[in-house]
Amino acid sequence: MLSVILTELGIAVFEEQKCIKTFPFSEPAEDYVFVKKGKSRLSDLTRFLQEKDIDVLVNDLGLQDLLKKKSIESQLMKEAKLEDIQLTKPQILVDAGLAENHDNAIQKLRDFAINLSSSKVTEVSSSPDLHIVQSINTLDDTDKIINGMSSRLREWYGLHFPELDNIIDSINGYAQIVVAGKRENITDDVFVNAGFPDSKVQMLSLVKEKSRGGDISEKNLQIVQNLAKNILELFDLRNELEKQVDEQMNEIAPNLSAVLGTTVGARILAKAGSLQKMATMPASTIQVLGAEKALFRALKTGSNPPKHGLLFQHAVVHAAPRWQRGKIARAIAAKAAIASRVDVHGTGLNNTLLEKLNIRVKEIEEKYSKPVKRPQPQERQRGNFHKSKESKQKRRADRFKNRKRKNFGRR
Repeated sequence: MLSVILTELGIAVFEEQKCIKTFPFSEPAEDYVFVKKGKSRLSDLTRFLQEKDIDVLVNDLGLQDLLKKKSIESQLMKEAKLEDIQLTKPQILVDAGLAENHDNAIQKLRDFAINLSSSKVTEVSSSPDLHIVQSINTLDDTDKIINGMSSRLREWYGLHFPELDNIIDSINGYAQIVVAGKRENITDDVFVNAGFPDSKVQMLSLVKEKSRGGDISEKNLQIVQNLAKNILELFDLRNELEKQVDEQMNEIAPNLSAVLGTTVGARILAKAGSLQKMATMPASTIQVLGAEKALFRALKTGSNPPKHGLLFQHAVVHAAPRWQRGKIARAIAAKAAIASRVDVHGTGLNNTLLEKLNIRVKEIEEKYSKPVKRPQPQERQRGNFHKSKESKQKRRADRFKNRKRKNFGRR
């Protein structure tokens, strides 16, 4: 019987404790991973074993699957034998000719471990879904920066033109007006280029003439204008990031994008860690992603658990009535769990998921068009309370009488 042993440096074939053939790896870390995953060909090994035509024992399931694909039957070694191989690994490498001596075998195993770790880090870092995670996190951080800077811009420029803050809600449009300078220098063309309709342009022109704001120095105006320019540049960056997220999500996770939308899908993907991790999560976990604090608070205090986390940003959940949100979020989470698994293991877009989700959402909207009345807790009847109280007093009196009868005549 032949013992085919997979090592970190190659494959060794032993017969009666003697190595008869060795198949060294040209790239140990890469070739070893291929064999473990069952992706290597091993044509020389299979040809050698077919010529021998003897029963084969192997020490690895991946190697056993590879041999099975080549119509070579093999058996997995027993646990005691596998432990013995791990303990005597340096000596096996020396006997197989893969190392010169014991110290050389230890050094080669150390180099192999370093190369294997480096290759795994490289593989994980090059994963495209991790770039989606970084893009959506950068997008959210950019929104926070824009909101903070815009509030400061409104307060500062509002000292000069206070009426503008109540009329214009758009941060982008407000920043474009600030870049034009003082209110005396703002023309109707500035309002038109900022994207405002004619009715608002006329209103802004009238307000500009009657503004009660104070004057602003050229030095302060220059700083405020630079702040407005930075906000506009951040808007351009945000649009670029949003476009990048849409393209990457549609390319890497088309089914998840169809069910959740690209932005919400990317946020849930970032919260899960990666597409691979999300594919292993149950729908109940996906439903409450982003609501961890509320979930643990419910477990601690016994209050009602959250019905949704980041899924609340989904257009259907957000627009649904309060009593339908939990059911709709559960349906969307179930389809999102399936969609993530299809994106990991399947190919292309499956329109069936979105169609079934729309049908389920419509069923929920029709079935629960009105809030369900919860049954009120029944109050204890007054008569029963007094009855139980009287019976309790009677039992206590009976016990007292029995005790007196029992102790009668005793001193």
